[in-house]
Amino acid sequence: MPAFTARRPCAPEAPERSLFEPYVPAFLAHLRDDGMSEGSVANYSGPAKHFLVWLHQQRVQLHDVDADAIRLFLKHVCHCPRPHGERYLCSSGRLLKGRILRFVGFLEQQGHICNPTDRAAALQRVDAFSAFVAAEGLKPGTVAHYRRSCTHFVSWLCQQRIALDAADEDVVRQFDRHDCLCPGAFTLGAQRGTHCTQRVTRFVRYLATTGVVAGAFAKTRGEPALPLAEFEEWMRRHRGTGEQTMVKHLRLLRRVLPELGSDPSQYDASMVRNTILRQATAGSRQGARSTTSALRMYFRYLAATGQCAPALVDAIPRVPNWRLSTLPRYILQDDVERVIASCDLTTARGMRDHAILLMLARLALRAGDVIHLHLSDIDWNNALIKVAGKSAREVALPLPQDVGDAVAAYIEQTRPRVRADHVFLRTIAPFEPLAHGSVITGIVRAALTRAGVRNTSLRGAYLLRHSAATHLLRSGSTLEAVGALLRHRSMDTTTIYAKVDTRMLAHVVQPWIGGVTCR
Repeated sequence: MPAFTARRPCAPEAPERSLFEPYVPAFLAHLRDDGMSEGSVANYSGPAKHFLVWLHQQRVQLHDVDADAIRLFLKHVCHCPRPHGERYLCSSGRLLKGRILRFVGFLEQQGHICNPTDRAAALQRVDAFSAFVAAEGLKPGTVAHYRRSCTHFVSWLCQQRIALDAADEDVVRQFDRHDCLCPGAFTLGAQRGTHCTQRVTRFVRYLATTGVVAGAFAKTRGEPALPLAEFEEWMRRHRGTGEQTMVKHLRLLRRVLPELGSDPSQYDASMVRNTILRQATAGSRQGARSTTSALRMYFRYLAATGQCAPALVDAIPRVPNWRLSTLPRYILQDDVERVIASCDLTTARGMRDHAILLMLARLALRAGDVIHLHLSDIDWNNALIKVAGKSAREVALPLPQDVGDAVAAYIEQTRPRVRADHVFLRTIAPFEPLAHGSVITGIVRAALTRAGVRNTSLRGAYLLRHSAATHLLRSGSTLEAVGALLRHRSMDTTTIYAKVDTRMLAHVVQPWIGGVTCR
């Protein structure tokens, strides 16, 4: 609906008392039926009459009243005529707004103002959603916040004449920015804030899962259609690509492909190289390497399915990477033990993080290994744990005693009792599996801070993986044993750790010419 605009300034002619019939007397009777005292009812008569007079002066039909009309009324410079002895304005603008909104709500209930939004049905959806989040284990206070935010959203939808089944990302964005005139406690200056928008977003997504809203948040309006679903299926079926790698590829492709266009038959080497160059200059070397890797895999899919020339695969340049030019980043074993001991074992989160850190430090697992670990992957009788890593190849690793004790204590004492097969879950409701490897990175980073370890630039799960491999090699383990623990397919990948084996390097180091030594 287009924004409401005033037709002309309020005219000075006196209003006829028939203008108020039958709306104001019926409204006052409704207030009395609700148990309002006569003194309070008298405060509603003037604002209701004032609103009707203003609508008449602006030549606005009653059934066309919406939030824009109410907002203009509340902000207008009043020259409205009034009958002798009639008082219009109440002492507070806030009170005036509340009384006008209550009057408009009454007119909507009586059918005098047209509103296609079914408020009662929408509030029933709010009740169902509140029961849903309560069943997930949220505290009653948190559930009350969800109900309040969603009720506010429904009130705003009614004012904007937007049906609940039309809610999408754009609607939620408009709600987040709206100038609140919603009835109820929301008119008392309550701030919406980020948390309110997040709750409303989750409410709309819940409606999408129940079929009330079609395709909410599925695709941003105006976003070009990209044929990535077939590519995703091809990668999983023919390349065995892991879930995290697939998510990363899709994210990068959605950023690059709109610049190339949606028709692969129109691609050429010059277009591809120029696009990659523009992307590379706007980011880091690692980001450019990831982008070219994702594009190379996508072009292989296009070539395999006959959508582009096979030669385009070779048109994608490679970003230089001298793999053996750097040392693996690690911390000493004493620091590792301090990181593990930094967890508070009196809390559920501390026990969970303690078990995760032990797995990373003792078994050199990746963050994805921990995220995707299931209860069925632990063989307690044989002290084995099964992990798949980046590939679909499953490997059984020995379960050390301290790791097994920590995981068992977490499962038996503090793990939420929910129907989920993942070992590690969120410690606050909803009790779902950890969403992404970045959660594990956050756990390691927080533990490093608590332990006072600040002498490393790498502060994630890979730091403990590198530290475990370095410690094993310095303790006398062979490169083959370290490669088996790290699950490297090629020994070349493991050889980078040979550069930190100072005992072995001491036997092969060559003296300086002339007997010069370093001090």
